[in-house]
Amino acid sequence: MIESIPWLQAVVAYCQQNWFELLAAFTGFICVYLNAIENVWGWPISIISAFCYIFIFYEDTFYADMVLQGFFIAVGFYGWYEWRYGGGRRETLAISRIGRGQAAVSAVVGIVLSAVVSYLLSTQTDAQQPIVDSTLTVFSLIAQYLLARKILENWLIWIGVDIFYVPVFLGRGRYVTAALYFTYLILAVMGYLQWRKRLAAQKQTFLAENDL
Repeated sequence: MIESIPWLQAVVAYCQQNWFELLAAFTGFICVYLNAIENVWGWPISIISAFCYIFIFYEDTFYADMVLQGFFIAVGFYGWYEWRYGGGRRETLAISRIGRGQAAVSAVVGIVLSAVVSYLLSTQTDAQQPIVDSTLTVFSLIAQYLLARKILENWLIWIGVDIFYVPVFLGRGRYVTAALYFTYLILAVMGYLQWRKRLAAQKQTFLAENDL
């Protein structure tokens, strides 16, 4: 029956040839969705997704992205712990906002590291797009750390990163991953709006408790 429907046959063939990328994309979608709704189980799933993408990016010779996935695995364990026990008295970590000093440091570190990584990739590897690869990698790293600390502005960085990642992956021919990052963009917007509402609710609860 499949043989009689050309487009379905093409879809099946694509899935068979790219099943590993589909697995990485599916687990990536689930972990970001769970992060957006502040569900701690997004972290162990993120570890699985990052592990898959290490092999995908190695095959594509995008080494900065490959190293980034290794960082995501480490931050996955860190975020898993922090979200469960990172609050006061080892309680659940609450959402917070970034301070001006931390924002300035993050921006400077992001720019400097992007330049350093870009230089290393250009001179030491056969990376195809060292400047784009390094910049998106470094700011993804910063966003992931802020996510692990439940800082609201992590979603704003992810929105900016995802906007650029979509055309990058389209240009690489990684259509599943490009579609995934477009979905990430939507989820990042959702996550920002959702977390902002919860932060406001936290403040109201705090004020109400301190009025008693």
